[in-house]
Amino acid sequence: MTPERWQHVARILDLALDHDESARDAFVSEACAGDESLRCEVQSLLRQKAATVVLDRSVWATAAPLLDDGYDVGTCGVLGPYRIECVVGAGGMGQVFRATDTRLNRQVAIKVPPLGLALDEQMRARFAREARAAAALTHPNICTLHDVGREGDVDFLVMEYLEGRTLAARLANGPLPLDEAFTYSLEIASALEHAHSHGLVHRDLKPANIMLTTGGSKLLDFGLAKFRQAALSPHEAEVGRDRASRAIAGHKGLEQPDGDDGAVTTDGTILGTLRYMSPEQVAGREVDARSDLFSFGAVVFEMLTGRRAFDGDSAASVRAAILEHEPPSVRSLQPLLPPAIDDFVRRCLAKNASERCQTATDVIRELKDILESIGQARTQAAAKKQVSSAVRMWTGVTAILIASLAGFAVWILAGGLQRSSTRTASSPIRAVAVLPFENASADSDQEYFADGMTEQLIFDLARIGGLRVISPTSVMHYRKSRKPVPTIARELQVDAIVEGSVVRGSEKVVITAKLVRGVTGELIWTQRFERQAGDVVALQNELARMVTSHVDTTLQQRAGLMSVRPVDPEVHRQVLLGRHHAAKTTEEGLRTAIQHFNVAIAKDPDMALAYAGLAQAYTELAGFYVDPREAMPKAKRAAETALRLDESVAEAHAALGYIHLVYDWDGPAAQRELLRALDLNSTLATARLNYAAYLSTQARHDEAVREVRRAVDLDPRSIRTHAFGTVLLLFTRRYDEAIDLSRKGLEFEPDSAFTLAFQGVAYAQKGRFEEAVANVHRAAQLDRSLTILALQAQVLAMAGRKEQAEMLIHHVQDAAKRQYFCPYEIACVYVSLGDRDTAYALFRKGTDEHADCMAWLGVEPWIDAFRSDPRYGTLLGRIGLAPHERPAEGRPPNR
Repeated sequence: MTPERWQHVARILDLALDHDESARDAFVSEACAGDESLRCEVQSLLRQKAATVVLDRSVWATAAPLLDDGYDVGTCGVLGPYRIECVVGAGGMGQVFRATDTRLNRQVAIKVPPLGLALDEQMRARFAREARAAAALTHPNICTLHDVGREGDVDFLVMEYLEGRTLAARLANGPLPLDEAFTYSLEIASALEHAHSHGLVHRDLKPANIMLTTGGSKLLDFGLAKFRQAALSPHEAEVGRDRASRAIAGHKGLEQPDGDDGAVTTDGTILGTLRYMSPEQVAGREVDARSDLFSFGAVVFEMLTGRRAFDGDSAASVRAAILEHEPPSVRSLQPLLPPAIDDFVRRCLAKNASERCQTATDVIRELKDILESIGQARTQAAAKKQVSSAVRMWTGVTAILIASLAGFAVWILAGGLQRSSTRTASSPIRAVAVLPFENASADSDQEYFADGMTEQLIFDLARIGGLRVISPTSVMHYRKSRKPVPTIARELQVDAIVEGSVVRGSEKVVITAKLVRGVTGELIWTQRFERQAGDVVALQNELARMVTSHVDTTLQQRAGLMSVRPVDPEVHRQVLLGRHHAAKTTEEGLRTAIQHFNVAIAKDPDMALAYAGLAQAYTELAGFYVDPREAMPKAKRAAETALRLDESVAEAHAALGYIHLVYDWDGPAAQRELLRALDLNSTLATARLNYAAYLSTQARHDEAVREVRRAVDLDPRSIRTHAFGTVLLLFTRRYDEAIDLSRKGLEFEPDSAFTLAFQGVAYAQKGRFEEAVANVHRAAQLDRSLTILALQAQVLAMAGRKEQAEMLIHHVQDAAKRQYFCPYEIACVYVSLGDRDTAYALFRKGTDEHADCMAWLGVEPWIDAFRSDPRYGTLLGRIGLAPHERPAEGRPPNR
């Protein structure tokens, strides 16, 4: 059978399945009139229970073997450098083989289309589409594409080899437990979010395309993935129009082609698997990411109930169900599930795409909200059960005591019940602080290692949804602190404290850790861990799991703790040293950190955390110590490499988002990366502040203020958080709140020059010039950096002391000839001095140099006087980061 012949068969078969069984024979006879062979081929497929098969597989998959002319790739033994081992699966888009990559000596999966399909232009285009789709995606829950190749007439894809079973195979045994279903749902939604962010719609999401492995679920098969229209070349579009016209001419009943898919979807067939298609996909209309979310809802429904959301005995009945009928509620099949799940699934399965969850990000957040509500319900139920148990116990005691001494028994009951309630009704652990682990090694130089173990445990715990974990910078204030645990817990507002010690020898690492309830100081758990030095990463993971198992049980089900790959101890040591020096935030510390991260990368080029650390160090250097044009491209390459190696590194997303904001001036990209960082680690204070920074550039003031407050909650003892938060509150024109936040920071670090200076600017904006000048004078005594001097000049100019301001800013400009300094900061002073021409020249220099502060050109309050200058609009256009709205000049500040 030729490809052209098969296309004709497939079209008539697909149309026949739209008819009731009683009418199919008549339709086929009419459609195949004059071609008895064609009629027999279609009838043969229909007799082979084609209706049932096609419901679960596309028409192409049903009859793909018809196009295979006998070529068996297994007989040739090799495809390029890959040695074929055995066939592991087959489908409409070809066979899948297990093979060995002889160059790297690793197991891979190779996908090869049937020869008949490979000779068809349309099928080869679809196969190429899968390659492009897979190549664009790097995500822990998406099957990784290693290579593409062609050997003779054989095209093939080389993918990671996965061991496990499909979700479809698992569902054959019935519905999944709630926690398991939610774990897979979050992973699949995360994979869709990643695909959609790269402009890809999967269009064939179903249980058979989800592999369950020991490391979590993996989304497979992007053979039907849809690219945006821009992905089509003019040639492809022309071919698509030509094939569409020929297809329509070939059969009067064919639907119009999908304009976005050109040659790949213009044969008149509906692509995908029917039972999981969205209404718009079934109807042959344009689809977008919301179509995948409908399919996702159908998969979630099936995981929770063990039944398909849309079923029927024929394709026609299934199509009718999708287009016209609502599936039963989840709780009608599983009454013990919470009502929120019904509402969520119903929204996903809304017939009208505009009534569904609109993005995969929305889906993830709703799932997490449901999980949180389930956790709270479980906690309340457990507390009630404990109280009920105590009441039953004391009721029994009462009965016995009444028999001997009724009056005394009543007194015992009252006292005993009160004590039991105090003892058992412990509040759940929703917030944790990990205090700096003590370096118990004989070598005092191992302090960095103890700090590194502390920091890593914090990062691991922060991946647990719903658990608030205090940031490293705040807990480091308690190093060697003699304060009792309840006092620290009260200061940090947490429910529990983790303490520990580390002994690092040449061959072994020993960690002793304990979890203490914050209010009472009660010991909840303690354990000693001893591992070989080479197993330290696995030890960190195990430690995090053990701590997790003793916090709120509803949280531990959501822990994002994954299996870890082995890491060379020396590579691990270099990463910890890099983090240790980067935390100093000095120029010397940052440059030393970069050296350590580069050593780690040289020893292990796949170490994602080293690249993430490198990205953060370069962003810290940029603007303050190094020209952004030198540092930011390096930071961006490092962040992108980290995410290519491991998409789940929240710190790399946060760094990349900040780079997009202050260097690329790409607001949408910044928002996307920063939200992804927060989805991965909602307790990452740096990401919170960076997101607040983005929101402030867009004049989304209320949202920015909320994010600043959340960052402070996560990092309550960090002077950096208070200082940067103060600046962001200045940008939002909340001057009273900026003064208050800086005051709180100065309470625990009174000699913070930057916090004093930023508070001084806030005083100046309020017209409190005497306090403002005193602040910046004190700041300049503590720190003679150019940034502090420029802020001092700014306040002096605002206070009317122009002669002093001019003298000081000229000094800054002279120094800037010998070292990098942001021209934007100098320009702001000239605005306050009334010299618009000099200010414009410096702002223009800032755009040329991609100065980081230029991102706030549209909102920063102390340049309001410049906004009436006709050149201001040109500058704003050059950075392309204009806010949605900007407070008008002279407008009173928001409160």
